[in-house]
Amino acid sequence: MADPHAHTTASDGMVSPRQLVAAAALAGLSVVAITDHDTFSGCAEAGEAGSEFGIDVVKGEEVTTASPANVHVLGLFLGGPVRMGMKVEDTISAIHDQGGLAIMAHPWMPTYFASISQGALRRLIAQLPVDGIELRHTCPTTKGRIRGLDDFYQLHRDRLGAALGSSDSHFGGYDLARTVTVFPGRSALDLRRAIESHSTRPLERYRRPQGPPLSLRLRQQARSMGWLSWQRWRGRIGQEGASAS
Repeated sequence: MADPHAHTTASDGMVSPRQLVAAAALAGLSVVAITDHDTFSGCAEAGEAGSEFGIDVVKGEEVTTASPANVHVLGLFLGGPVRMGMKVEDTISAIHDQGGLAIMAHPWMPTYFASISQGALRRLIAQLPVDGIELRHTCPTTKGRIRGLDDFYQLHRDRLGAALGSSDSHFGGYDLARTVTVFPGRSALDLRRAIESHSTRPLERYRRPQGPPLSLRLRQQARSMGWLSWQRWRGRIGQEGASAS
């Protein structure tokens, strides 16, 4: 099992990369992806910790695309950062240019930002297929949207790629691996092959850990809306990395 979407203190997570990898080992995962918002800086520490804890670490990034929608795209198996603020299509191309896989993160959420809408996703895949989609995730959504997404996936799975499940963890052991991706094999290379062959499946409620205390949740929200936004504004996060050619 893998959790392909997790955050650390490199962006708005509340655990260090090493602590996240340790939590992955305790959760029984064989693979975890480091996908901090618009930064690649936590991947080196996570990779070193993977060797220590016997966990394969996928280097990735959750890339924020252009305003006003700011759709999020996961880049997995990256060699370096991808610049934020590009069109969705250009972001996917930039991920592919460095040999990565492009995954649509938490689609169809009932928000205007961060999550791609049904209409935008239909227009996107008419132009450009993606490597996978988070068919199950832990972000706020509704049962009706989940059913609709399942139906949409069945109709367009050749353009949407692999079906993935993820926790979108921000609190390490408190929320990692609540929802996971099941795949044949154990290694990061096996996960990549499974995504490319569309042989993954999401598994909900793999773990039901006790959630983080309210004080920690509030600190995370402050970090996300305050510190991370400030780092982006100052150009310390999101401006480095590859752009589409």
